[in-house]
Amino acid sequence: PWIPEWFRHASEKELEAWMLAELTEQIGETGFQAGWIKLSAGDDGMTALETKILRAAARAAAQTDAVIGSHTIRGRVVMDQLDVIEAEGYRADRFISIHTQEEQDFAVNVAVAERGAWIEYDHVGRAGDNEVAELVIKALEAGCGDRLLLSHDRGWFDPALPMGGIPKPYTHLSTVLLPELKRRGIDDGTLMRLTHENPFEAFAR
Repeated sequence: PWIPEWFRHASEKELEAWMLAELTEQIGETGFQAGWIKLSAGDDGMTALETKILRAAARAAAQTDAVIGSHTIRGRVVMDQLDVIEAEGYRADRFISIHTQEEQDFAVNVAVAERGAWIEYDHVGRAGDNEVAELVIKALEAGCGDRLLLSHDRGWFDPALPMGGIPKPYTHLSTVLLPELKRRGIDDGTLMRLTHENPFEAFAR
């Protein structure tokens, strides 16, 4: 329901051209160039419309080296998305599985990372700190450290409240989670990879 109506009627080539223009020129008339592509896929598998959008995204991204990030809950759907991207000539390492922690089968988290895609645990500050720390360490122990991204995803703005409500600062990762990981024996080099090197490699074009 959140996909613009014109997407439903546009051809893949039209969608590709629109994305390419925003990646190489500007987003609408904002004066700002898009840095990457964000899309989504449903829990039950990609619809025909979502597949069309992903194919167009893969083609636009392949011309710019932009990363594609997808709001996807089920790991098997992520695998299907990677099949589509690779069929269009793009690469799994230019794909971010957003909300990876929502896939409860940890083996699937590992499989996505082993395929080359980025896995993103973005419940920092929303889930319990012990739960998040344990999952991060589990991923590191499984050899996923060079494909792991960490984030907050702490949306808070409520238009029904004055000024949107009470802000939730994006500081929990640096002030709480990183010290906790260090306390549990994660070295500075690994923390630097998770917070500096990995995000740069994922989002740089």
